[in-house]
Amino acid sequence: MNEIGKYMKKIHILMERQRNIEYRGYDLTSTQIDIMEYLYFNCDGKNTLSDIAAFFGVQHTSVIHVLKILEKKELIYRIESPKDCRCKAILLTQKGRDIIHSHLGCPAARNAFLYAGISEAELEITEKSLRQIYQNLLQNQTDGFHAVSDGKTTIDQGTDENAEV
Repeated sequence: MNEIGKYMKKIHILMERQRNIEYRGYDLTSTQIDIMEYLYFNCDGKNTLSDIAAFFGVQHTSVIHVLKILEKKELIYRIESPKDCRCKAILLTQKGRDIIHSHLGCPAARNAFLYAGISEAELEITEKSLRQIYQNLLQNQTDGFHAVSDGKTTIDQGTDENAEV
C-alpha cells in the first residue's frame, strides 16, 4: 500500500508545529508567518488580498481573517493599490519586516536538518514528483473527477448520474 499521503500529512503537521514553536515568542502562528514571508519577499507594494489568496490557493475569507489579526498586531498596513484604486495593497510594517528578517536563517537551518542524508538528485526527484502530485490534484478539481468510497473514479457529468471510468 502506498503511504505517501500519510507521510505528507505527518510531515506537514510536524513542520507546522516546529514553525509555531519558532514564532511563539511573537505570538504568531505559522499561517500568519506564511503571509508575512510572502509580503516580505514580494515587497513591490502591489500585493492585494486577491494576490495573496491566489498565491496560497485559498479563499479570500481565509486571508481576510489572518490579515485582520496581523493588522491588529501592527505587523501589516494597507494602502491604495497602485494596480487598482478600488483595492488595497498590503505591506509589512517595519515591525513586521524586523520579525521576518530576524528569522531568515531559520528555513536554511531547518532544511539542512530535514534533508540530511538525502542527495541533491533525490531532492530534485522528490520535488518534481510532489509538484506533479500537486498539479494532478489541481487538475482533478477542475476536470470534475471524483474519487468514490469503493475506490472507483467517476466523472461528474453535471447530472445526478456519474459515469464510471
